[in-house]
Amino acid sequence: MLKIADNNCDVPERLVPGTLAWELYEVEHKQRYEWAAKYCTGKRVLDVACGTGYGSEIVRQANATTVVGVDLAFDAIAPGGNGRQALLTNADACTLPFADRSFDVVVSFETIEHVKKPESLLREIARVLKSDGLCICSSPNRDFQPYSGNREENPFHISEMTYAEFEELFTKYFSVSERFSQTHSQTYLRHLQLLRELDARLKPIRFSRLLRMEKKIRAWLGRDSLNGLESLPAQLSRAVAGDYVIAPLSEPSNNLLTFIFVGEVK
Repeated sequence: MLKIADNNCDVPERLVPGTLAWELYEVEHKQRYEWAAKYCTGKRVLDVACGTGYGSEIVRQANATTVVGVDLAFDAIAPGGNGRQALLTNADACTLPFADRSFDVVVSFETIEHVKKPESLLREIARVLKSDGLCICSSPNRDFQPYSGNREENPFHISEMTYAEFEELFTKYFSVSERFSQTHSQTYLRHLQLLRELDARLKPIRFSRLLRMEKKIRAWLGRDSLNGLESLPAQLSRAVAGDYVIAPLSEPSNNLLTFIFVGEVK
């Protein structure tokens, strides 16, 4: 994630292994890197806004020659372990500290929507790519509408774009060779619908007088409280492998979560 932060402070939307956010969104985020790895075999790769570096490591272990990950938040970068092969460093995605034509592939996931000037990001990526290099970039769909309920606005996405806006900006610097979308599988959508129904049934229980009385009695008897009702739907919404699908994009629609473009430098 690309957000400015002082050392040792939290960064909004950072995906950190071991946290609840990681458990909820790990599948979605890791899937993008696992999918992109096929473009990186034998290549020198830059991962822009790498966060803790989990994605950089996925790409490196998929036989990329070299992987360099950069993130604006210095404290986001996880300390190197014995098994880590990717190189991680602190840098601004809009002013990358690399020479022109340094990389074969640049990967930028969950980044462009966080920067005030998205064009600056794409311009820098184009600069550091070799003449035949590839840019693989994702952008959330501003027009996305869930199958049920209302879409929640994300205050940290300051530059969300429609498909047309993303295409117009991306094609200023790259010739698009492939277009993809990432979205929920039909099975996972049904699962989420069932969770919404469960949540609706739990609401009267959460606020019932009998439940409050039950909690008081349990406390008086020294027994464990009936915890977990509030967080149960969130816990059950954790995605597993197969719950997200990356597929070639034939036509944009408002039921697609994210667009992913693959393009060569113009």
